[in-house]
Amino acid sequence: MIVTLLLNNPPGGRCRLYRAYAAVLTEHAGAHCVESFENPPTQPGVRPPAVLIDGCLVAPADGVIVAPEDIARVLGPDRPDAPRIMALLEDAVEAQAREWS
Repeated sequence: MIVTLLLNNPPGGRCRLYRAYAAVLTEHAGAHCVESFENPPTQPGVRPPAVLIDGCLVAPADGVIVAPEDIARVLGPDRPDAPRIMALLEDAVEAQAREWS
């Protein structure tokens, strides 16, 4: 799995959160992470900050911030490690929330 982070320059709050998601996926799901500050040529309309998994945009359900549920939807429900990955992504959100407050 390749996780592509399309980041603002300089990266801000959502970018840090998306980096935390990528760290979870890299460490616990065998993903490879690529960071970019430019729109991917295959999806020129995608604007930062954004998360793509294997080239598929992870669309935020709320229209603003990618949530663990959004990532789980892209990964698919058939993954045997889905509950563990989901819990780790939620932990990443909580850690970022503590930093923001």
